[in-house]
Amino acid sequence: MLILEPTLVNQTITIAPRSESITGTFVLNIRKDGDGKTESITNATLNKVTNFVEVTFASTIFDEDSTYYLEITKDSDLWYRDKIYVTSQTAQERVTNKHEIGNGTIYQSYDSTDDNTYII
Repeated sequence: MLILEPTLVNQTITIAPRSESITGTFVLNIRKDGDGKTESITNATLNKVTNFVEVTFASTIFDEDSTYYLEITKDSDLWYRDKIYVTSQTAQERVTNKHEIGNGTIYQSYDSTDDNTYII
């Protein structure tokens, strides 16, 4: 799952598609289930990096705390598929919130070194 911020400026994702060739015609199809929001992006920039491909694009349909489905086609064939979660939480907040349990009086927040054990 890709995690992005809700912004109208360019976003860059790093992906590992089955084929790293970036020649051809690419279309990013983004959809949000439930409310019919869809977007096709034909002007994305692709850049091959060692073992990965960087894709830079701007989307107009991202809402905060929402999940989207991304399909990238290359010459009309499926090239890459993933989910996108859009949130304004920082990376540290996402790690901390993932490990919080209970309420503020009976839990301890852990950082990225947490081994998923806790004591109440």
